Amino acid sequence: MSIVTQAEQTTTDIYRRVQVAERAADTFEAMVSGTPASIPDSGILAGPDTFTWEAIQKQNDRAPERGEDNLHFSMNVGTLLRLGFVGIAQTAEERACETHGEPAAFLSAIARCHRSSATFAEAHAIAADELCADCTDEESQRLTQIRENCRAVGVRAPASFAEAIQLFWFAWCLRGKGTIGRLDQHLYPFYKRDMESGCVSKNSVLSLLIELWNGFNRGTTGDTLRNLMVGGQDHQGQDATNDLSYLMIEASLAVCKPEPHLSARVHKNTSQAFIDSLVDLQLLGHGQGTVYNDEALLPSLIEKGVPTASARNYSNDGCTEVTIDGESGISFLQMEAVKSLELTLFNGEENVLHGTPTGQYVTSIQAIRQLETSLVAGYRTGDFSSMTEFDQFYEAFLDQYLYQVDRKLEELTQGVIGSTERGCSSPFLSGTFPESLRTGLDPFRGGFTVPCHMLFSGSIPTVADGLAAVRQVVFEQKYCSPESLLVALRANFDGHDSLRRLCLAAPKFGNDDDRVDKIATDIARRFCDRVKQWPTPTGKPFWPALYNHLFNDFTKVVGATPDGRRWNDPIGEHYSPTPGKATGGPTAVIRSAAKGPLGDACGSSVFHISLARAMAPRSSEGKELLGGLIAGALQKGVAIMNTAIYDVSALREAQEHPERHRDIIVRVWGFSARFVELCEDMQNHIIQRALQDE
Repeated sequence: MSIVTQAEQTTTDIYRRVQVAERAADTFEAMVSGTPASIPDSGILAGPDTFTWEAIQKQNDRAPERGEDNLHFSMNVGTLLRLGFVGIAQTAEERACETHGEPAAFLSAIARCHRSSATFAEAHAIAADELCADCTDEESQRLTQIRENCRAVGVRAPASFAEAIQLFWFAWCLRGKGTIGRLDQHLYPFYKRDMESGCVSKNSVLSLLIELWNGFNRGTTGDTLRNLMVGGQDHQGQDATNDLSYLMIEASLAVCKPEPHLSARVHKNTSQAFIDSLVDLQLLGHGQGTVYNDEALLPSLIEKGVPTASARNYSNDGCTEVTIDGESGISFLQMEAVKSLELTLFNGEENVLHGTPTGQYVTSIQAIRQLETSLVAGYRTGDFSSMTEFDQFYEAFLDQYLYQVDRKLEELTQGVIGSTERGCSSPFLSGTFPESLRTGLDPFRGGFTVPCHMLFSGSIPTVADGLAAVRQVVFEQKYCSPESLLVALRANFDGHDSLRRLCLAAPKFGNDDDRVDKIATDIARRFCDRVKQWPTPTGKPFWPALYNHLFNDFTKVVGATPDGRRWNDPIGEHYSPTPGKATGGPTAVIRSAAKGPLGDACGSSVFHISLARAMAPRSSEGKELLGGLIAGALQKGVAIMNTAIYDVSALREAQEHPERHRDIIVRVWGFSARFVELCEDMQNHIIQRALQDE
């Protein structure tokens, strides 16, 4: 048997990466050349709804090579607008002539992608010109503007707001989908220049933003990763909120659709007027206007080695994870905290499931998937039935939980190493990263200036509910023995109604009760410390995140738990209460959450407050309530807060008669979607988490 040396393997990896980059450029050129120009019937924003990669597949014997277009980070829009397609292509070509090997090949692929993008822009200019031949004067004026904007971005960097937004739209469509980033910051210099010269008005800019927003809403909506961040600080730490920050909120109010998913950064110098505009957006009830607290997040990012100027430039990825705009991409794994509690109870084994663990990810049209835990069974932490005090059980849980955390960190580490050795990014997207343009390095191997790798561990509040119930029902009240509780859990509480009522009555997170909140805080702190201390391939710490985007799946792979939930009952998402268990009102939810290490979990530590519409009407009273909740959360040090408002009766009606309620939009986790398009399990979860005015 031959032995492949490390040098030989490295040579093989380089050759494969070069081939992937060249084939990705081939695919990109074929995709662009095969897509007809699309001129809108109204407005001035030209370009297709989306580019169809599948059409290219039909021309090949196998799936087209795209490169790994990691959609969990935004393209560097600043570089795109500064250089344009042609400027990026020229820079890449010049650097390719100055280097050799893999960097030269990668830079050539970048240049090819951006040259074809420039040609595509020119094709739109030609199409608009052809339409001008037989049209009214007013229509001719509109088409002429389209032609001039497209022609400009086909030959140079944009010089006006309209050209900048046209270039961005082409680039975003060419990418296919993905995170948007701090668009108010990137477009503002063009807006400011045009306003000062009198070329535009706020109303004309708002109209163009509305056109862009409607473009985002063509085609699919929901978990599209189209997150956009407004507000925040600049590199010097000054307030970066500008006119476009407000106008983008106005555009979301005017369009009143799920896309894009708008979030906002606030800090101690954020104006009350800006917060008031966020409240107006939140009052729609769609879950838009997620608030990110710079005072909580910036120190944590800096402490983890992110340069201060870069930390001040943070944005969010396709959900609510933090990323550095235009400087990093993220990789992540999801830890199952509630399953760790189950494995502790059954000494490394799984509980009985009382149904088939299958489910749909989000929507009702997605395929039903077979689900199973990704944790390692068989790790023995002690026989629960022989334990005589809660501290024994809690130590056993921490042992099991941190063991599973370590296994996930090992897996994440191997993933980072594998991406570094074998990952191949999209050449088109890579061309917007200055470091890739300067060095010819793929983002996986140096094109990102800020490493950003995360381990998620959400649903810790549900774990705390279960632990608090074990302490109270088994070890304090001594209502049942540990073995009796295990029997009830195996039976899904069938025939154990009295015991289940006691478990349900035990303290629950979200009610400002230290008996459970302190447990959640302790687990979260231990998790954050474990993640930060893990030795990493980059030399920079992994980022902990109190986050769980698979909460709906995990309800199917976790049996009954000591908090009284049965198999398939909901678990809490992120650092939020278990749905239906927060009965003390929104202020109590904030107090419970704020006790946790939310800032330290800088990857993401979002918690949801879902209010019944009766609690927050679209009136001055509702605005005052939401404003007070935001102020209170910021004062308490909450890092990321999402507020959604639902008419629960309307949601139940929509389940019965979806054809009558296709316009209802709800927050799911890091995105909003049409309620009737969600799978039934997700619909029920959303209904159950709404706080009621009782």
